[in-house]
Amino acid sequence: MSDRVDFEITCPNGHQQTVPFTPEEFEAELKSGGLVFHCNTCDANWPPSSEDIAKIRRELSKNSG
Repeated sequence: MSDRVDFEITCPNGHQQTVPFTPEEFEAELKSGGLVFHCNTCDANWPPSSEDIAKIRRELSKNSG
């Protein structure tokens, strides 16, 4: 079974997007400085906010335990 968790995020233009991560993928992207979300509806790209990062870490922590 996959340890990927789907997260709902909202792009700067108000579109809902789902992004899946494993804990390892998420931390690796953060460390590389390459974590950027993409909206498939309006083609916007944006970096995660500190609130987004905290929310995703909380959820990954809940699901890994």
